[in-house]
Amino acid sequence: MEKVNENGYKPFVRQCFLTASVALNIIGHGCVIGFPAILIPALRLPESGIKASASEESWIASIVGFALIMGNFIITPLMDTLGRKKSHLLTILPIFTGWFTLLMAESVTWLIIARFLQGIAMGMLGPLGSIIIGEMTDPRNRGAFLTCVSLSLTIGVLFSHSLGTFFSWQQSALICSFITFTSLLLIMYNPESPSWLIAKGKYEKGEEVFFWLRGRSPKQEAELDDMIAAQKSLRKSSIIGQKVTFGVRVRRFCIYLNETFRKPEFYKPIIIMFVLYTMFQFAGINVISSYAMDIIDQVVGPEANAKFLMVLLDVERLICNLLAVFLMKTMKRRTLLFSSSAICVFSYLGKSYYIYARDNNALPFTSQWIPISLIGLYMFSLTVGISSIPFTISGEIFPLEYRGFGGGISVLALSFNFFVAVKSFPVLTSAVGLSITYLMYTAVVVVCLSILYFMLPETKDRTLQEIEDSFRGVSAADRKCVEPLNGTHNA
Repeated sequence: MEKVNENGYKPFVRQCFLTASVALNIIGHGCVIGFPAILIPALRLPESGIKASASEESWIASIVGFALIMGNFIITPLMDTLGRKKSHLLTILPIFTGWFTLLMAESVTWLIIARFLQGIAMGMLGPLGSIIIGEMTDPRNRGAFLTCVSLSLTIGVLFSHSLGTFFSWQQSALICSFITFTSLLLIMYNPESPSWLIAKGKYEKGEEVFFWLRGRSPKQEAELDDMIAAQKSLRKSSIIGQKVTFGVRVRRFCIYLNETFRKPEFYKPIIIMFVLYTMFQFAGINVISSYAMDIIDQVVGPEANAKFLMVLLDVERLICNLLAVFLMKTMKRRTLLFSSSAICVFSYLGKSYYIYARDNNALPFTSQWIPISLIGLYMFSLTVGISSIPFTISGEIFPLEYRGFGGGISVLALSFNFFVAVKSFPVLTSAVGLSITYLMYTAVVVVCLSILYFMLPETKDRTLQEIEDSFRGVSAADRKCVEPLNGTHNA
C-alpha cells in the first residue's frame, strides 16, 4: 500500500469504494423493507396461489423487526472477535438465503421464514454498517458518507416498489438478490478496519491501512497517535495475554460488565441511541415503506392512484436523501435533527386533523392535493433528518472499546421498535382509527425529542477520539499526558 498525500484523490476514492460496498448491501436491505408493499397487495389478488389473512399480512411485514433482534445478538460478539470485514461478509448469507426462500415459497409460513432470515441479516448489518463507515472515513466527509446508509435504504425501497409495478413479486425477489451478490464482490476487496486492528494490538498493520485509506499528513498522524495512545492505555489495564483459568476470566468479565455499565462513555451513548432509534421508528419511515398503498388509500382516498403515488413518494425520498448528504456537511447534527422533527410533528398533526375532519364532514371542501401535500411534507421531514441522523450518530458516539458491544445493544431499540411500530400500525388503525394512531405516534416522537434536547451532543467535524474523550470527561491536555515524549509508539 503506497503512501499518499492528504490532498491526493486516492484516499477519497478508496473511502468511496468502501462506503459503496456497505451502501450496496444496505440497498438490498431497503428492498426487504419495501417488499411487503408489493407482496401483500399481490397476495390479495384472486389469482394468487398463496392467501394470507390480515393478521398474517402484518406478520409478513413486521417479522423483520423481530428477527433484527437475533441479528443484533449474533453480530455483537462477531464484529469484535472476527473483525469488521469478516462480519460484513457473514451478513450476506442470511439475506441471500431469504431471497431464494421467497422464490421457492408456496405458503405464508415460508414467506414468513424467508422474511425472518432477511431480518437476521438486517440486524447484523444495522450496527456494523455505520461502524465500518465511521471508523474508516475522514471526519470531514464522515457525515456525508454515513448519510449514505439512509440514502441506500431509500434507494432499496424505491427499487423494490418500482419493480412491483412492472414485475411479479417472485421476479422482483430474483432481481433484488443480484444486488446482494454484487455487494458480496465489493466487500471481498475491502481492507480490515484500522481501528479494529489497533484495538487488537496490531499497530503496524493498523497504521498501514489507516494511511492507505486516509492519506498521510500531520493532522492524520495526530489522529492515529491519539487512537494508539488511547488503546495502549486501555490494554495496560486489561487481561490480554495473561494466563488465567476460565473461572477467573468469567469473574473478571462479570466485573468488567458491571463497571462498563456504570461508565458515562458507555451508558450515555446507549441511552441516546435507544431514544434516537425509538423516535426513528415511530416517526414512521418503515411503516410507510411497508404499508404505502394502504396508507395512501386511507389518507388520500380509494380513488387515488396508490401505485403511482407510492413510487412518487419514493422518488421524493431519494431526492431528499441526496439533499441530506449536502445538509449533513453544512449543518450541525442537532440543528438538522430538531428542525426536521418539528416538520414531522406538524405533518403528523396535519394528517390527523385532516382525516378526523373529513370523516366527520367538517371540511369546507375536499381536495386530493391537501392530503398529498401533507404526506409529501411528512416524507421530506423523515428523509432530510430523522432517517439520516440516527445512522450518522451511531457511527460516531461509541468509544472504540465498546463500539461493537454498545452498537449491538443500542440497535435492539431499532429492532424492537421496528417490530412494534410495523406490527401495531394495522391493529391500531382498525381499533382507534388512523387519526388517533397518528396522534399516538406523534406523542412518542415528542417525548423522544425532549430527551434528546438535553442529552445529544454535537458531533459534526469532530474526530472519533475527541467524541470518545468528551464522554469520558478527558480533555485534549489530559490525552497529551499519556503520549510518549519521542512521539512514537511501540507495540
